[in-house]
Amino acid sequence: MIKSQTVTLIFVLILASTAIAHTGATGIVKERMDLFKRNQDNLKAIKGYIGKKNFEPIIPLASEIRDWAAKMPKYFPAGSNKKPSEASPAIWQNFQDFEKAARDNELAASNLINAARSKDINAVMNAFKSVAITCKSCHKSFKIGRAHV
Repeated sequence: MIKSQTVTLIFVLILASTAIAHTGATGIVKERMDLFKRNQDNLKAIKGYIGKKNFEPIIPLASEIRDWAAKMPKYFPAGSNKKPSEASPAIWQNFQDFEKAARDNELAASNLINAARSKDINAVMNAFKSVAITCKSCHKSFKIGRAHV
C-alpha cells in the first residue's frame, strides 16, 4: 500500500513539475514543449508495449517520434530561448550539432519502427534503447540545467 502511494505521489509530482515548467509558455515555445511532452508520453507507452510484446502499437508511436525529430530544428528559431523555455543557448551556438542530434533521434526512431515491424523482441529493445539514448544525449547537450557548454 505504501509503495503504491509513493509511486502515485512521484507520478503526480512529475506531472505537476511539467505543468509548472510550461506555465507562461506561448507560441513556438509552448508548441515545442507540448511536442516534447507528447514524445515523452510516446516513449512511456512504447516501453509498456515492449513489456507486453505487443509490437503493432509501437509503430505509430515511434512514427510520431521520428516525425517530431525531423521537424524539431524548425521549432528553435533564433530568439526563442526566453523563459519559460528550457532550451540552452548551446542550440544556437552549435546549431549544426543540434540538427545532427535531431537526425540521430530520427534515425533511431526509424530503426525502432523497422524493429517493431520485424516483431523481434531483442531488436525492438535495442532500438528503443537507442531512441532513449539519443533523447538523453540531446537533453544533456541542449537543455538548460543539463547543458555542458
